[in-house]
Amino acid sequence: MFFKKIYIAFINSFQGIYKALKEEFAFKIELFLSVFLIPASFFIGNNALEIILLSGSTLFILLVELINTSLETTLDRISLEENDLTKYAKDLGSGAVLISLILWLVTWSLIVIY
Repeated sequence: MFFKKIYIAFINSFQGIYKALKEEFAFKIELFLSVFLIPASFFIGNNALEIILLSGSTLFILLVELINTSLETTLDRISLEENDLTKYAKDLGSGAVLISLILWLVTWSLIVIY
């Protein structure tokens, strides 16, 4: 029973990632770049900490993008009409994605330059 629940949760997680990959353009681009950037981090990083920071900042973008997508999907499910609070919440989600991209840029720039 316990393992069945874990298995079902695992399948649901992959279905969510698959759906995002199928329908979200930004996620497609970020995942495509991650396929190259994460292995590159093992060559660019000089030690385990740098590799973790390079890989982690790349994965963090994917994480924030999935959370933003789930927020936007939930808000669209509630109502598709124009609403100031809905726009505000979606803008906050987009802001979180932007901050994760800035974090990635700063992390990669500092490690590659120094």
